[in-house]
Amino acid sequence: MNDPPLISVVLPCRNQADHIARIVPEYAAALERAGMRFELVVVPNASRDATEPRVRALAAADPRVRCVPNPEGGWGLSVRVGLAAAHGEVLAYTNTARTDPAAIPEFIRRLLARPESLVKAARRRRRAPLREVGSWLYNLEARLLFAVGCDDVNGTPKVFARGVYDRLALAQGGDLLDLELIAQASRLGVPVVDVPTFGFPRHGGKSSTTFRSAWRMYAGALGLRLRTPRAVRAAKAETEQSHDLDPNRGRLVSAAPADLLPQDGSAGPR
Repeated sequence: MNDPPLISVVLPCRNQADHIARIVPEYAAALERAGMRFELVVVPNASRDATEPRVRALAAADPRVRCVPNPEGGWGLSVRVGLAAAHGEVLAYTNTARTDPAAIPEFIRRLLARPESLVKAARRRRRAPLREVGSWLYNLEARLLFAVGCDDVNGTPKVFARGVYDRLALAQGGDLLDLELIAQASRLGVPVVDVPTFGFPRHGGKSSTTFRSAWRMYAGALGLRLRTPRAVRAAKAETEQSHDLDPNRGRLVSAAPADLLPQDGSAGPR
């Protein structure tokens, strides 16, 4: 009997010392209940509080938890650092501060049912009208510039097979990482599956999203569009090289389709 695939869940965290020691075990418990093999790659993101030592303590107590710091900071770089360190055949990342850990297994089940796809959250009823308007504008910009067909580009969790990840050429270090990922996946013909999720309060801390950071994202999306052809060529070259080296890398055996249950958890704006 084949072992189930190893799941790597990347958890960037910034200044979350007030709750990180409680939240990480909740991810482990949810994945355990689902009978999944997993590792949690926790990435302290240039935190100015005690987040990193608390994550190191968690890693010392549980070999399935790994502490992989990103001292340079940045959401995108933290995700990339975690994905680069991950060992799993299935890769996931999420906004640790505003994700219900109990929701993660269902996203993974949906990916296992469609291993060629990218499964992501599409947030609904976020209980923050200004953020909803800002998100709507950003997603409109994404559709106009990149012809992406999904809702809520920044929604997490995002889950994908290693074979999909190996075809990408992610380079963004900041908040444009999610748009870069979705745009590249769409150009490569990877189906993007939206999972509606509903308002979930922050576990603690404060959001780093401001009007200034939102404006940088709007302007940055245009700059990313102008640079996209080079990124696509790089992704294609990397894909061809990886196939030459190992044609079986990243393949998953599809599991039986999961029951499509309504989701109650979500990841909020960063």
